[in-house]
Amino acid sequence: MVQPVPCFDRFEIDIISALSSQLVAAFEMLEVGPLKEAQTKALESGQGVYQLYHKGTLVYVGKADSLKKRLAEHHEKVSGRKNISVADMGFKCLFVHPNWTALAPEDSLIKYYRKAGTGKCAWNGNGFGPHDPGRERETTNKAPDGFDATYPIREDWLCSWIKSSEYTAYDLLKCMKGGLPYLLRFETAAPKSQKPHPDHLAVKAKVPKDGMPVKELLKLVAKSLSGWQATVFPSHMILYKEHRSYKHGLTIWPA
Repeated sequence: MVQPVPCFDRFEIDIISALSSQLVAAFEMLEVGPLKEAQTKALESGQGVYQLYHKGTLVYVGKADSLKKRLAEHHEKVSGRKNISVADMGFKCLFVHPNWTALAPEDSLIKYYRKAGTGKCAWNGNGFGPHDPGRERETTNKAPDGFDATYPIREDWLCSWIKSSEYTAYDLLKCMKGGLPYLLRFETAAPKSQKPHPDHLAVKAKVPKDGMPVKELLKLVAKSLSGWQATVFPSHMILYKEHRSYKHGLTIWPA
């Protein structure tokens, strides 16, 4: 007996895999460019996906709403770290239509490159991203790992943009935060509030000379406040009204 031909079936297309394979091919057509300020400034505005290389090895794949801005941020981040030189960094990028970046193609690219060879995309999921690790990481004394453990911040970073003058503690902290290549977090009026802590508005700190190291500036602010503690971690710095011991943080004030 002849079986009847069905009048319906299911059809699925793996758009993400198709997009990923085409992106891989497109990336292979590009040369690795140096991650220099002049290079990132020359980029167009627009979103897309990108690759970062360290000494010729693909270490990170990401996407960004603005490739120009994100790659400039990566240049800045690497420049503020020990044990690594931004001169060893390179990149490739592809501008992609918003319809396709919404499909998170970087996830499939990461899977592809990790299967293709050892050591590729080592910085993905390894603490390289721009997110604040948050108070929970500090208060639970989690050990630094991945990128931060290998490439800790340069706490001697010279704040060339800060001139000799007298500042309120808040203005000095805000000025420091705006120019640093890594995170400086300080306590505000209330949790998740953007309002300055009253102590920071009431106290003034005198900066004795231009371009002081950030560690010395943070210590200077902490010394001008009563009951405040300044702590340096491998990934960032904090200033809180507390007296706490951090297993993986160095207290720089009180001494």
